[in-house]
Amino acid sequence: MESFFRAYAPQLQVIYDRMPSSVQNLMTTTRGWFLQRNRYSSQMFTTLQELRSHESWNAEQMAAYQLEAIKRMVEHARRTVPFYRDYPQVAWNSVDDLTRLPILSRDTVRENSALLVAQNRNGQPIRVATTGTTGASLGVTYTLAVARRNYAFRMRQFAWAGVQPRDPRVTLFGSRVTPPERDRPPYWTHNLLEHQVLMSIFHLSDRSAPDYIAFLRVHRGEVLEGFPSVLAILADFILHKGEPVPMRVVFTDGEPLYPFLREKIEQAFQARVYDSYGNTELCGLIQECEQRQMHLVPEYAHLEILDENNHPVARGGEGYFVWTGFINETMPLIRYRIGDRGCWQDLGACPCGRGFPLVVPTITRASDLLRCSDGRIFSPRALNQTLKGTDSFRFCQFVQDQPGHVILRAVASNGKAPAELAIIRERLQKVLGKQMRVSAALVHAPLVRAGGKIPLIVQEVESWK
Repeated sequence: MESFFRAYAPQLQVIYDRMPSSVQNLMTTTRGWFLQRNRYSSQMFTTLQELRSHESWNAEQMAAYQLEAIKRMVEHARRTVPFYRDYPQVAWNSVDDLTRLPILSRDTVRENSALLVAQNRNGQPIRVATTGTTGASLGVTYTLAVARRNYAFRMRQFAWAGVQPRDPRVTLFGSRVTPPERDRPPYWTHNLLEHQVLMSIFHLSDRSAPDYIAFLRVHRGEVLEGFPSVLAILADFILHKGEPVPMRVVFTDGEPLYPFLREKIEQAFQARVYDSYGNTELCGLIQECEQRQMHLVPEYAHLEILDENNHPVARGGEGYFVWTGFINETMPLIRYRIGDRGCWQDLGACPCGRGFPLVVPTITRASDLLRCSDGRIFSPRALNQTLKGTDSFRFCQFVQDQPGHVILRAVASNGKAPAELAIIRERLQKVLGKQMRVSAALVHAPLVRAGGKIPLIVQEVESWK
């Protein structure tokens, strides 16, 4: 059924957009019924119980687990995944033996995604795409069993914050829950079975802000989750009014949570933020605990932090994240250099009592926001949704050079780029509306900031920076 929803998503979206809000709630809840059967399955709860028992692990227990997980995943990949069939045999004595295997670049994974899928997978494959911060699409394959395991890790972090599965929550991620042309409430829909409200991230503006805030007040004291940049836009509106909206706890995911964003979100919602670093490839996870420390999750993946020459960085030194994932045997990624950077944090034992290593993702600059003439404000993650499903761009950026104009700049990776660029331009125009002019161009290289960062949104209107 999950494959059905994904295969017919465009057609279902058209039907959904035409329905009244009461029917949209019913459709959202129907979709939620299938999701909750998987998310809250007996397998998920069994995995969650096991994960909670690992929180007392010492360093030796973690190292032993990681070595066995590496051995299992590498041997599985060599046996079943075409891409890895010629990988060398390794005599495993410690996790350091992993360095005998080559490093996978993001480009290599993107260009060989079909060859990286296991041939003896159990269950119907689910195929998704990730665009990341560069806008270059990459195909990922997993199964429902993998999704259950992944959700168990999410529920463990919820437990750290005292939140139980199915506790009421308000969600601001990338689902298109409201037709683009809607200019009055509701800007949200209800997944009744999971006690979840999904709010649109595509309709935030000075005009709609009072409706969002009033609705959140009705749900005050519930769990709030979403992309940091989107929650920060909401927080700005709330703080400008000077009346905080107390929520129970806030979970952020999907993009960097910069210190100034955390401060703004916590002030507006009067709640602790629990951040999480993950990826659509399901090959790495870092989660924040009660003590505001970011922990590598040892049952999820093995992490190396390497320099430009693929040598380990010293403690405290910044380097590139190189992941070997443990949970997605459908598409194993071994020594995958994802492009993100960070450093080990050597502060001794965390007061939370868990021995999981401390890691700091060290992306240091917030992406710009895109602003429409009618007052709507778009975060990088909102615009990122228009790039889903593309596979012909090495990079793609949204450049706002004038108040009413956006340029879609793309670096091609194959011959389909002109056709896909036209499709994305049309999608973006629909999302932004007729008052904005959208143009598109294929270019030879992306716009790069100091330090080598490639932003998704480039805001050149000085008065809006």
